[in-house]
Amino acid sequence: MIQFDPTDPFPLLRDSDAADYKSAQKHSAEVDAWLGLQTEETEQRIKSISSTPDIKDEQLWVGLPLRSMLTPYTEIRTLLSQLDPQPGEWIVDLGAGYGRMGFVIGRHYGEVNFTGYEIVDERVLEANRCLRKFKYPRIQMKTADLSAPEFKPVDADIYFLYDFGTRAAIEKTLFDLRSIARRRSIRVVGRGRASRDAIEREHPWLSQVHPPKHYDHYSIYQSNP
Repeated sequence: MIQFDPTDPFPLLRDSDAADYKSAQKHSAEVDAWLGLQTEETEQRIKSISSTPDIKDEQLWVGLPLRSMLTPYTEIRTLLSQLDPQPGEWIVDLGAGYGRMGFVIGRHYGEVNFTGYEIVDERVLEANRCLRKFKYPRIQMKTADLSAPEFKPVDADIYFLYDFGTRAAIEKTLFDLRSIARRRSIRVVGRGRASRDAIEREHPWLSQVHPPKHYDHYSIYQSNP
């Protein structure tokens, strides 16, 4: 087990430890436990109600292993280091799960604002339960259905877009972001095959303005100023 420095809940793995994704996921599970996030227990409660007819499992990611659903903390740290958000900027996580990114931003980027949107209320409640312990003034998690016609994300500087729900839901979100990009320059991190494919095929305003930066699990895009 990783030995944690009690003054820092987000220790980075050594390069040798982070050589594979399995190690990064194991590290993340231990950080979740350090934070007090009861992810496994919460997922079991969600699964117990997911047979309700009006719940769309493909949208909620119910029943999937946490390692498939949640981004490792080491990857979040690397991403944020590459993006280098500045004080006063706003980061939005579209499909935030348990708000792992919010915990990292609150700890290491204290003057950056963060909003995480997650469709499953139980996950949001659990994230906020733990966030309250740290009293991060600029970090917030909200329950929201990104695919709902009335939903519009807050104007921000950086957006994280995951392979949440259906392709139609991803497309709807990208059109929402295009509306924001008409008012301001934005950066979008596409994580997952569906999100990146949608951006590359259907959204030249994002994929063909500035050369994107591609990595194993995500790509970073930027719109026009």
